[in-house]
Amino acid sequence: MPVATSDVTVVLLAGGEATRLPRKLERTDAGDPLIVRAYERFASSYPVVVSASATFAPEIDARLECPVVIDRWTRRGPLAGMLSAFSAVRTPLACAIAADLPDVDASIVRALCDAFDATADAVVPSHERGIEPLCALYDRAAFERVALPVLVDGTAAVRDALAQLRVRTVDMPAHLFANINTHADWARAFAS
Repeated sequence: MPVATSDVTVVLLAGGEATRLPRKLERTDAGDPLIVRAYERFASSYPVVVSASATFAPEIDARLECPVVIDRWTRRGPLAGMLSAFSAVRTPLACAIAADLPDVDASIVRALCDAFDATADAVVPSHERGIEPLCALYDRAAFERVALPVLVDGTAAVRDALAQLRVRTVDMPAHLFANINTHADWARAFAS
């Protein structure tokens, strides 16, 4: 049975430290801030929740017409951000997406939803370089069940939580998952 749009919330992961490109999600030298661009790519199709380590500048917060959930566990990586944000999700499925992936849009979420069925707890993009657990569709309850012990007693790695789920992979082009970590990445992504 196809997944209805109303069964999915997009969770934008925006809590990373960004040591190579500080405050990259708030940068505006290429137009709108990266976090606002990410939000707008999904907001017309899905409910959105933003996972963050802190609030954004007031003018950015005002443009994010969705819950912004501050990580309950600080400096514990994306797994902590996902668990924190999933607590604000009211749909059975959550599509976690790193906010610094400028080429991921609602069509990717739809493709993940199309591959989801009752035999899977997660649908994860796959390509020649590996898998993309920070751009994947999760059964929220199944993820929360396995992720909390991994966070508290384990490595706090998303991949370790994923290893305990029934995972379906979907082949997708690797270039879609080029994220922005440096000034060169930024220039490449937003070159005119």
